[in-house]
Amino acid sequence: MTRPKIAPSLMCMNPMNVQRDIEVMDREFDLYHVDIMDAHFCPNMALTPAFTNELRRHSTLPIDVHLMVEDPVMFTEMLDLGPQDTYSYQAETIERNAFRLSSRVADKGSKFGVVLSPSTPLAAIEGYKERIDLLTIMTVDTGFAGQKLIPEMLLKIKQAVELRREYGLKYQIQLDGACNRSTFRVLNNAGADILIVGNSGLFSLASTLPEAIDEFRSQFLAETGVDLTPRDRAA
Repeated sequence: MTRPKIAPSLMCMNPMNVQRDIEVMDREFDLYHVDIMDAHFCPNMALTPAFTNELRRHSTLPIDVHLMVEDPVMFTEMLDLGPQDTYSYQAETIERNAFRLSSRVADKGSKFGVVLSPSTPLAAIEGYKERIDLLTIMTVDTGFAGQKLIPEMLLKIKQAVELRREYGLKYQIQLDGACNRSTFRVLNNAGADILIVGNSGLFSLASTLPEAIDEFRSQFLAETGVDLTPRDRAA
């Protein structure tokens, strides 16, 4: 089976242990997923541009920033990301300025990402699909952790894989939501490149983060047959 990249969702981490846990996760994962919400696009708030910029200065991992905001242009200018990082926008919020934003992200030297909510069809990216570096498919409704997988999203993932193959597109496919022991197998088999893990898949599995990471890897191996031990430590 395919070995996916794993991105912990930092909105689910213990806010009292940020510095310590970032040092641990820098050694254990492939990239970070940072949710920024404005309480308008979705009725919740999470991390901030200031937190993200500080994370960029102190971490070695790539960062994917999911902008669940009504004014993506303003938030783009508040962020200072690097060439390995991605500005990921909700497709619904960039209908009028997708080309301008993708060009602005390129000018900033970073990657351009698009996020599809469950009710947003893959056809929403038709006009600018060639510009996308990272396509995130939400497998739960936007804005809250702890939801169940929406099974209809498996067809959308398959369609995204087929679209990429048909047109020779460059985007990686990332899945966001309900990634845990009950869904590891089906999500890994769906053909995505990156899986985001949050409370149910990682942070709530043990009282300490190192123990939670070990339990996550053990569960993933049991369900998928894929060993996620970092390659430099694999037997």
